[in-house]
Amino acid sequence: MAKSTGRVALTLRLDPEDKEFFAEQAERCGLEPSVAIRQIIELYCQRMRDGGDFIDALHELKTAWKDQRRAA
Repeated sequence: MAKSTGRVALTLRLDPEDKEFFAEQAERCGLEPSVAIRQIIELYCQRMRDGGDFIDALHELKTAWKDQRRAA
């Protein structure tokens, strides 16, 4: 299936403290917070399209974060 070039809005509700924390952490990595969250969601969708489910995608993200912490 070909991807559409247009994007649609997705609303996400967080506690103000969590939103601020996420934004700060994304910006520390040089990313706009909206770009960072979009990339996370797109990775989830890609994994689920490849035959996984939400839990599989969550596990892969957790594993990647663990590997990153070990390398640091």
